[in-house]
Amino acid sequence: MKRTISVILMGLIGFAAFCDDELDFYKQQLDNALTAVDQLSILQLARGPADKDDPDKYPEEIASAGELYAYALGRVLQMYSNLKGQKDLNAANDSFRLIAKGLTEDQKDGDPNLGQNLWRVVKLVPDPLVKMEVIQAVGRIKADEMLPRVIQILKDTTSAPYDNRIAGERIAYGAIDALKNFGDPSGYLPVFFALNGWYSNSLKKVADQALPEIIEDPIEPLTEVLHNGAYNLEEKYAALRAIEEKSKDESAKGKAAIAALYEGWRGYPVTPKMQKEAIKLRKLAIDMIARYGIDGAEDDEKKQAYSLLERSYRFGVDTEEHLGVVKALGNLATEESANLLSAFIAVLNSNLERGIVNQQDERYMRALLPALGSTGQASGKPVVRHALSLDWSSGVHQVAQKALDNLGK
Repeated sequence: MKRTISVILMGLIGFAAFCDDELDFYKQQLDNALTAVDQLSILQLARGPADKDDPDKYPEEIASAGELYAYALGRVLQMYSNLKGQKDLNAANDSFRLIAKGLTEDQKDGDPNLGQNLWRVVKLVPDPLVKMEVIQAVGRIKADEMLPRVIQILKDTTSAPYDNRIAGERIAYGAIDALKNFGDPSGYLPVFFALNGWYSNSLKKVADQALPEIIEDPIEPLTEVLHNGAYNLEEKYAALRAIEEKSKDESAKGKAAIAALYEGWRGYPVTPKMQKEAIKLRKLAIDMIARYGIDGAEDDEKKQAYSLLERSYRFGVDTEEHLGVVKALGNLATEESANLLSAFIAVLNSNLERGIVNQQDERYMRALLPALGSTGQASGKPVVRHALSLDWSSGVHQVAQKALDNLGK
């Protein structure tokens, strides 16, 4: 067999020297090839040896190599389904990898079936390394009609971990790289959720680096996650955290936080896990409202924000959530926030008058009064004066007096 291949190659080299059209010559040889091993040998001859200093470059590759590889893809596929021996199967796999690495965007226009043929390889060939490199080629040549399939294969791989982790990660890597090269906004979320998938840290790093290549500021797709009921609370939390970290639009961060706070209170089935996730989402949303404000929100969104903040103060599960609301309302420094803070203080004043306060109430007063003072809203004076007239501790009286000074006597 080796002698036969050698004779074929010798003939090819000799005949190619006298051929007017290299591309036609190699196409003809591929048409006449009897085995996958022959096909691979022809493609390797057309590519030539690798550069000694850069193994990814082939200085002697024929001028029309990309067009030849696009043509060869169809020929190798045609033979693939009838291959039996492992040697021919391995040769076909090597041909697919050689072709995938050699294709460029220029070939897409010359062969309308190129994207489809590449995806046939992804479906037919079980070898994950072949799948990876062929999926990469789909993105590199920007075979737009295959974009939905690349998105779907990454979603499927992320949602259903492979028993063979290396195989699964290779496929995911190919899809992430392809979506980076497509640069289409629809590819952002599948890559984003790969960051929270079962993959290794090294692959997650690849995904993280790919994200800004797809969308520079991801506020739009990530906000869609917050509004879309198809995503769970854990995914919404990841989206909100990414908005805070990656978006440059502070007003949009505040709007996103309002949406997230709503989702944190929405009527999900009550399980301990969901409750924990909802609390975590609410706390991050409240913290973002405190830092970025809600000035960029519409009037109805602002109204919703105050209602949700009040709910978190009154019905939130722990002190951290309650005091987060107090901080947010103080930072907002509006008439609405001052009214809520005044109402919260009034309840504690009333509790003291009835003799039902505790040490926790003292702690809350020490937070509420400075927050009200920082709003600068004169409407808060009466409730602060009332606190000063009651038998609160000297520490509460001190912060109350300072708040009154800030509100203006």
